[in-house]
Amino acid sequence: MVEAARKEISVIVPCFNEEGNIRACLESLLDDFTKETCEVIIVDGMSTDGTRRIVEEFQEKYDNIVMLPNPERLQAHALNIGIQHSRGRIIVRIDAHSVYPKDYVERCVQLLEEASAENVGGVMAPVGKTPFEEAVAIAMRHPLGIRSARGHGTTFKGYVDTVYLGTFRRDVFKKVGYFDPRAHPNEDGEMNLRIQNAGGKIFMDGSLEVRYGPRGSLRALARQYYIYGKGRAYTTLKHKKITAYRQVSPVLLVLGIGFSFGMAPFFKYSLVFPGIYLVSVLAVSVLVRDVKDVRVRCLCPLVFMTMHLSYGVGFIVRVLKEMVGPRTLRRSEAWL
Repeated sequence: MVEAARKEISVIVPCFNEEGNIRACLESLLDDFTKETCEVIIVDGMSTDGTRRIVEEFQEKYDNIVMLPNPERLQAHALNIGIQHSRGRIIVRIDAHSVYPKDYVERCVQLLEEASAENVGGVMAPVGKTPFEEAVAIAMRHPLGIRSARGHGTTFKGYVDTVYLGTFRRDVFKKVGYFDPRAHPNEDGEMNLRIQNAGGKIFMDGSLEVRYGPRGSLRALARQYYIYGKGRAYTTLKHKKITAYRQVSPVLLVLGIGFSFGMAPFFKYSLVFPGIYLVSVLAVSVLVRDVKDVRVRCLCPLVFMTMHLSYGVGFIVRVLKEMVGPRTLRRSEAWL
């Protein structure tokens, strides 16, 4: 077991209306190591469901759990509030929408102690409960998806550009600053860019698989990826750097489809491009392995296209708005 004095490790959990997930999240985190060596800081974005009640139940059982308010609701604000109120030399960033493997916090702390890095972590392992969620999980894991950590299997260990969530040395925030709310929801990726620009390193252990619950409706998925696109656009403009071309390929797709339909009245063959895209998505969906439910397979094309187009449109919208002038994120956009 990692040698650590009580409260040397701070586990920060941003949340908002996570009544359906917060119990499973905390139960997976609160093992003997976490109970003995960590303070758990839950930063709630003024939840209107039963999230706070569930957290209070845990507070009655465990004296190392603290709940703080986050009036701004943004995850970046929640993380900053948690860091500023924490006492640990190590900060473990947690997502309330996820379930964690056995000894997750201890393994992350051990990895941080062993690796020459400022941030370490694992990978997201999306797991769906309904046919739609399962289709989203497949899309997130597939190379045709956008945000998945492709190319890094469960046996991978090495330096990368970013990791899911992250476990940080506290000193890194003094060096590069806190999370940037304007990068929402790409605050993690933007923070990792700043760490690397300052000479720091990010280390991944692919065996640290965190189970993530995908969005359960088409509308929620479209909104999620639209805001992902906006966050990535801000990070790209701020740092004047494209970290992965797959992150801008949906932008080129949206521009290409728009141009094709715009030219259709003048050049009939312009619709070949969106036609090729549609056929490609259908082909990939048919060839996806280990799909036993025909409903899931039928939903895959819709999910892929929703992710691509929503992300691309979000990216373009944010670029255009940043060109007009910086804007403040509306509270209605504050949480995913």
